[in-house]
This record gives sequence, C-alpha cells and structure tokens, in this order.
Amino acid sequence: MLDDFKQQYIDKCINGAGFDEELNQLFDDILVSEFGDDPVLMDEFIQSIIDENQPREPTEIELLKQENMELKQRQEMTEEALLMLSDMMLGGV
Repeated sequence: MLDDFKQQYIDKCINGAGFDEELNQLFDDILVSEFGDDPVLMDEFIQSIIDENQPREPTEIELLKQENMELKQRQEMTEEALLMLSDMMLGGV
C-alpha cells in the first residue's frame, strides 16, 4: 500500500496536477492503517517521498572537491605549457 501511494504521489503530485479522489482515499487509508492516524508520521512519509525525488544540491565539500580537481587540471596544463615553452626557448624542439 505504501509503495502504491508513493508511486501515485510521484506521478500525480510531483509530476502531475495533484491529488485526485483515488490518491486522497489511499492517503486516508494509509494515515489510519499504517501511521495510526498520526498526521506527523504521514507528513514525514510524504516529505521523504519529496526529498527522494528532488534533485540533490551538492554539498560544500563536494563543490570544493570539484573545484580542487579543476584547479589540478589547470595546473597540469600550465606545467605542460611551461615545459613546452622552456624546450622551445632552449632549442629542444
């Protein structure tokens, strides 16, 4: 029942127009049978569906790692260019 609700919620609320009668009935059934009529637990369940289906923003550490990789690549390219210039100036090429 939870998987059915999850799939319908994704299809109808995240990617579609919103709740319909079928999803509303499933919501009520799950609220009572799965979450003991506790709206906080149901809210947490729905929030978990939303969180799983939204693009995740990279963390600051991930952004720094990416920047570090880019800087290393630039450094390597600069070193290669300097070596080529050095060879050309010294008559090696």
